[in-house]
Amino acid sequence: MWNAAWKSLLGHKLRLILSALSVVLGIAFLAGSLTFTGMLKQTFDSLTQGTIADVNVSVKGAWDIQNPVTPDYKNTHLTSSDINRIKAVDGVESAVGVMSSYSTVYLLGNDGHVVASTGAPSIASNYFSEPAMNHQPGIVVKQGRAPTGDHEIAVDPVSLTRSGYHIGDQVKILTSQGNETMTLVGAATWGSGGTAGASYLFFNDATASRLIMEGAPGFQSAAVTIRPGEDAGTVAQRISQVIPEGFEAQTGASVAKSVSTYIDQGLSFVNIFLGVFAGISLVVAAFLIVNTFTILVAQRGRELALYRALGASRTQVARTVLFEAFGTGLAGGVLGIVLGALLAFGIGRLFSAIGLDIGSSVPMPSAGTIIICLVVAVVITMLAAWVPAQRAGRVPPVAAMSGEFSTGQGGLGRRTVIGTITALVGLGALLVGVLASFDNKIWVLGAGAFFMLIGVALVSPMVGRPLIWALGRFYRRAFGAPGQLAELNAVRQPRRTAATASALMIGLALVTMMAILGASASSSVYHVIRDNLRGDFIITTVNRQPLPTGLYDQVSHTPGVASVHQSRQVYTQVDGKTAVLEGFPAADFNQIVNQTMVAGSMTDTLGDLIVSQSWANDNGHRVGQKVQAFNPVNRQPIELTITGIFTTPQGVQSGDLVTNLATLSDMGNTNKDIRLSVNLAPGASSSTVENALKTETTSNPLVVVQSQDAYAQAQSEQIDRLITVIYALLGLAIVIAVLGIVNTLALSVIERTREIGLLRAVGLKQRQLRRMITLESVTIALLGAVLGVILGLIFGLAMQHLMADQGLNRLAIPWAQLIGFLVLSVIVGMLAAIVPARRASKLNMLQAIASE
Repeated sequence: MWNAAWKSLLGHKLRLILSALSVVLGIAFLAGSLTFTGMLKQTFDSLTQGTIADVNVSVKGAWDIQNPVTPDYKNTHLTSSDINRIKAVDGVESAVGVMSSYSTVYLLGNDGHVVASTGAPSIASNYFSEPAMNHQPGIVVKQGRAPTGDHEIAVDPVSLTRSGYHIGDQVKILTSQGNETMTLVGAATWGSGGTAGASYLFFNDATASRLIMEGAPGFQSAAVTIRPGEDAGTVAQRISQVIPEGFEAQTGASVAKSVSTYIDQGLSFVNIFLGVFAGISLVVAAFLIVNTFTILVAQRGRELALYRALGASRTQVARTVLFEAFGTGLAGGVLGIVLGALLAFGIGRLFSAIGLDIGSSVPMPSAGTIIICLVVAVVITMLAAWVPAQRAGRVPPVAAMSGEFSTGQGGLGRRTVIGTITALVGLGALLVGVLASFDNKIWVLGAGAFFMLIGVALVSPMVGRPLIWALGRFYRRAFGAPGQLAELNAVRQPRRTAATASALMIGLALVTMMAILGASASSSVYHVIRDNLRGDFIITTVNRQPLPTGLYDQVSHTPGVASVHQSRQVYTQVDGKTAVLEGFPAADFNQIVNQTMVAGSMTDTLGDLIVSQSWANDNGHRVGQKVQAFNPVNRQPIELTITGIFTTPQGVQSGDLVTNLATLSDMGNTNKDIRLSVNLAPGASSSTVENALKTETTSNPLVVVQSQDAYAQAQSEQIDRLITVIYALLGLAIVIAVLGIVNTLALSVIERTREIGLLRAVGLKQRQLRRMITLESVTIALLGAVLGVILGLIFGLAMQHLMADQGLNRLAIPWAQLIGFLVLSVIVGMLAAIVPARRASKLNMLQAIASE
């Protein structure tokens, strides 16, 4: 039996390719997502190892990711004498002083715009040739040379390309003091990996001291290389004896571990995000695999019956089908891994094209990724083939040999009952998730949606009959005999039609849900900002970094401006929890966003704090209570007193913890505004004042002046961009579903070869045959689209209602988009039928009639 199964598998190569196609696509996304996140991890690891020395001397807490520190380098720094003492320590090979800063110095391109990726930092540093940990490359010059003069600069290769400049050109940089012109002498980067979107700027020591430390003497830290054979921990202990108070010496291994843990936490979201879509693709693929093997069992009916007639047991027949499933899953898994690596490479090149360089290495799936993908491919394929395999084992030899056995028919009673119960359970869970009051309702709602999808997929042969009947009436009138045959083909194979349509249904249900959530979120954000933002103009930066020092005074003296309200931030911890502390003058309460004090008041007294009602409720806080915060300047606890509790309307982006400027200054933020809210003077022209504000900020390309309406529109557009990314990821599930229609039609053409020959013999023309198969494809696509859009509407309404308390308080249904999905499904059906219809029309009539 095993030899027969193996020969059958290899003897039908086209059948093997078609059946493996859905497996390939599903595994490709899984392999691609795992490989891409592995590439990201490798890039960040390379960056980490390239910027960390064997021993790192820095201000205590500088590498503490959970408890950030804001050192005062004017009073806390390393001098040249300190560096020389470190060099003299036993076991030290060399040491160098280091100065660096994030997002304080920027390269301006030849178009005058900042060369930086949104959200990624611009890292300025003094250039040094000290190697990284374990004598790996530190700063590597890729082109030109290192900066040595006071007005020379080197940048990373990606920024060099994006800037439009060449080595030797005069370039401009943006600093806190304004613009400066320097000579571009080289391109350099940290380590050997990519930049992950960051921009690197390198200067000599004197220029770095002026730009980074604002003239403060000495260095921020020191990078130490140890002699070969020395223990880094032992050398670090020796260095600790000679460095100033307030500094600490840490091994590169301990620093790398801390940073790596933080990076892993950040990338975990990417893993989960991509993993969800990989799971969706695999679920869709599983539907198609079941459908494929059901057809394959029917096509091999005579072959399997012959096995039974020769003495094979039911178990042996079932095993031959499972063996074919194993081979299909294994082949599909291998091809899926290869395709996934190419997909990861494509994503990496796309990221590089938009400035998020993740290195030039060829993506290689790890051993773990290969094992996971192969196991998933084989297991899912064999599970999907289990039911068809058992059905094959129960085929009576006489029935199959006489041609009476086919697929997609039979009673739907048990299937309908199971599907109805599953769908009702899902609907019940959906209602509980929406209407009940408890934590983590999203999981109940998600489970309900999943069971509804599976339940409707099972009962779709019954649910879809009215739609198929309606389409049949239209087909008969519009297309005559081909239309009638297309309807009969869809009805006589209800399971096959439903299984194929269900794959498209799942994809479109999720796309429809996201369309509703995206439209609702965009509308909610826009109206929340318009209704609750107080200022006529909002001034921020494109990279979410602090505004230039002194801008508040400039804007305050602009003609037509009545008042300006400033807001600052400090990242800290409150009662052991990471938190953002927002600050503004007490008089500006309710002047930036809509806020209402429900207890107590806000003051300008050092150490006073007001908290949101939700924060107070979650943490059991009340007016007069004291909380412990973390001071990033001296890394000491600071006691804050709650003097008020406030509320904001649903969806308003306002900090939960608000203090005054005196407290923020004590915690390190003395003059860095994160946002300015500007009010027009009575009678002032909005356009005139806006132009004046843009003139005031024209010297700084990072600063953005927006009207209230423009600011609200920009925030809603960010949501639209995120939804577009989700559409792209869900698009793979749609592609799998479309190819599933092609696959099903292609296999059904093979199965119906004799039938097609007879139809041609009784007068059906080639174009009529193509039309019949095309209409059958459109029926399948429309059935999946209609069910998907209806379910997506239900899920979207439920999710919007669930998230109303989190700011998604406006329901918006993009009807034009939903109608577009239905129209697109018709086009999809027509395209999916091209190859199968062409193949069917080219069959030789006599050979088709004689086929078995």
